[in-house]
Amino acid sequence: MELDRAVKHLSQAIQFATVSKEQPADMNFDVFEEFIAFLESAFPVFHEKTTRTLINDYALLYRWPGKEDSSPALLTAHYDVVEANEKDWSFPPFAGLIEDDRVLGRGAIDDKASLIGLLEASTSLMDSGFIPRHDIYFAFGFDEEQGGQLGAKAIALHLKEQNIRFRFVLDEGGAVANGKMMGVTPRIAVIGLAEKGNTSYRFTFKGKGGHSASPPASTAIGKMAAFIRDVETHPRKPLLTDTVVSMLQAVAPYKTGIEGILLSKPKRFARLITRIMTKNSQTAPMLRTTVAFTMADGGSGHNILPPTASCVANIRVLQGDTLEEIRSWLESFGHTYEITPILENEATSVSSTDSEAWTLLNACIAEVFPDAFAVPYLMTGGTDCRHYERVVDNSYRFSPYRLDPEDLAAVHGIDEAISFENLKNMIQFYKSFIQEL
Repeated sequence: MELDRAVKHLSQAIQFATVSKEQPADMNFDVFEEFIAFLESAFPVFHEKTTRTLINDYALLYRWPGKEDSSPALLTAHYDVVEANEKDWSFPPFAGLIEDDRVLGRGAIDDKASLIGLLEASTSLMDSGFIPRHDIYFAFGFDEEQGGQLGAKAIALHLKEQNIRFRFVLDEGGAVANGKMMGVTPRIAVIGLAEKGNTSYRFTFKGKGGHSASPPASTAIGKMAAFIRDVETHPRKPLLTDTVVSMLQAVAPYKTGIEGILLSKPKRFARLITRIMTKNSQTAPMLRTTVAFTMADGGSGHNILPPTASCVANIRVLQGDTLEEIRSWLESFGHTYEITPILENEATSVSSTDSEAWTLLNACIAEVFPDAFAVPYLMTGGTDCRHYERVVDNSYRFSPYRLDPEDLAAVHGIDEAISFENLKNMIQFYKSFIQEL
């Protein structure tokens, strides 16, 4: 019955195309209002037992009063999604179809399943008469896919103004993955202790406009291309951070022979380990600040010299680097350009593996996913979690479901879906986690 209700609610949630966009003016906020109304009607007990605060009209903050108002915990998710081009999908992305024991559609994994799972778990506990020992807050952002500036950041500022501080925050992030990605037999439950800074800049280059029959030595587009070439062919030096060291040491007991010895002492064998990890596309970004050129613009005709050309770079800043250092490094290539910030975030701090929340996460993982072991890791992507650093002691990023390579490819890709089994595990995990708090 509980799973049937969750499947129905997630299917309905997907049908609201809560697509966030870079420019808020381009967003259809009527759909966001409809989604908020849907949550009220779908989870009446939850809304009866909690108090809700709307931040910036669409960010949702709930407080579930406990027996004590000290040492509260914060559980988060987001309900915005990225766009989905229907012609690329094998089913309508916002129909919320239910087929083959799966719920299909954009947001099924990222991140409406987490939101629905949290609400279903809480409602089930409320129905049984459970009252948490400490206050529990739920924060649901509406622009995480665009950096969370209007949602999570605004919620965090509100909480800070209210002098509310949390033992920890649990957000989306890692998952229970196939151990083969780390060369081990058991599954690994990766828990993000930190995430790289998520920053985007636009670089604009100037050149001589006019007819292409009389070109200068270097055009605006040529200058831009030379800059891109230099940055891509001179990546930042790799660095083995403490978070990655912890990850390798957690995996070491499951390795045999020389590999187990190497991973048990990463700093001693740092040169060899970094050489191996930089050859793998999944692990290489954990070792350096990365620069990915994602957009370019310039020119209006095949025989017209554009006076300007621009490109956008998304920069993921590793712990140990700062934005100031990265900008100086980019300037060191000697190119002339104008730089315009689109989004700026430093790398986050690193949370502890010696805390109540870490111990609790490990216990719940062992209960719900007995074939997996917990591994701390560095998230190369971004979450709303970063914004709550100003009001929490520790931040953990973990989504309690099994995520195989084909599932991961569907996140921000095509044919996103989640299985009934994953949804069931999520609810069980959240119920256990909340009860043990």
